[in-house]
Amino acid sequence: MSIEVVEVRQQDVALLVEKFKAASQKICMMFATEGVYRKPYIDGLPHFQACSYEKMQEIVTSITFFKELCEEQIAEGYKLKDNSSFVWRAFRKLDFVPRADVFNHMTDENLVEIYSVDNKQLYRNFKFFECCSYTLEELYSVEWWNLYERNAAMTMKIFDLGVKVATGEIPDSYIPDIEPHLLKEVKEDGQSFMQQVKLISPLKRNRRVEGLLVIETAEPVNN
Repeated sequence: MSIEVVEVRQQDVALLVEKFKAASQKICMMFATEGVYRKPYIDGLPHFQACSYEKMQEIVTSITFFKELCEEQIAEGYKLKDNSSFVWRAFRKLDFVPRADVFNHMTDENLVEIYSVDNKQLYRNFKFFECCSYTLEELYSVEWWNLYERNAAMTMKIFDLGVKVATGEIPDSYIPDIEPHLLKEVKEDGQSFMQQVKLISPLKRNRRVEGLLVIETAEPVNN
């Protein structure tokens, strides 16, 4: 690879770093207006900069999507903590069609996450960030399954249910028979929660299941 190409790639990486920093800072400023204070990134962005160039591009696209989602929610006079309107906004922006009953299972106290069928986390609601001590850099740069730990059997049970919903074996919203269990952040001084999965539901795009909605509760526990 020529020196010129290396220099161009370094410039491209530097631009992505600045885009990530700007987006994460703006998100944290919006969070702060509703009483949630999060650090946007670690000095030097070690997790982001450890990613491949292609992964960095994907991360910047993802965090920009969420920044714009927050900005639109606020611009229209809604709170980020208003689950129904914020989740509905995410459905529209992701072009997902949910099952008709999902909002019957959702309150502002629930954690709500949206995943693609290939296991990428596409959306986390405001309550998720209230219950999380990771920086935005860690959340966006590290695969979500490397950030948390739970009982292996419980993890497999949840994964199997997700596969059944994603493949259409479970075609409707499903209330899983999963007891509350301990979920821990994998880091020094990480937080622990008693988590319960309340609902798993398919999300369709062009009449095909392309995503999963997961509604949960999480109660902090002392480590």
